[in-house]
Amino acid sequence: MKTNKFNLANRLIHWALALTFLFILLTVFLRTGWMNKGSMGNIIQENLSQSGITISKEDAAKIGKEVRRPMWQYHVIAGYVLIGLYVIRIAITIRQGVGFANPFAPDSSTKEKFKSWIYILFYGLVCVSLFTGFMVVNGPKTLKDAMETVHVQSLYYAITFIVLHIGGVLIAEMTSEKGIVSNMISGSKK
Repeated sequence: MKTNKFNLANRLIHWALALTFLFILLTVFLRTGWMNKGSMGNIIQENLSQSGITISKEDAAKIGKEVRRPMWQYHVIAGYVLIGLYVIRIAITIRQGVGFANPFAPDSSTKEKFKSWIYILFYGLVCVSLFTGFMVVNGPKTLKDAMETVHVQSLYYAITFIVLHIGGVLIAEMTSEKGIVSNMISGSKK
């Protein structure tokens, strides 16, 4: 016997949000790690020096920044996609109801309350991230630095949520909610 837990709209929006979120994180990790402007500048500077061309470290870093500019544009585009997906997620939630327990309900277990607060906190922080990211790109220049400072901190909650979410799903799959993964993929479990 099959029982539906996650309908098609919820599954599609879940995976679209997850993939977009992971893509955005990939752009962050590449830009701050392997492809940061300093590393890119060093590669450019070393390769040019092999051809007898000398440029300053600052100029090499500027060129490195330009080389990775398309990645920034992909980050911004994915941010707009995430705003749209977030609005759709909220609309689905309003239409179909919240998919987790009321954290104030006295009959909710501690585990259910914890899960609920994690989701509430996550969606609240995503809203802050989307707003600050939008303001960095489109807001007044006077607010750019403040918005960017807050926006950069998004990385910490994002990684924390991903670890908690995957860990929680694995624990649930191995204990009380067997089939939760296949349910989120196919919409039903046996």
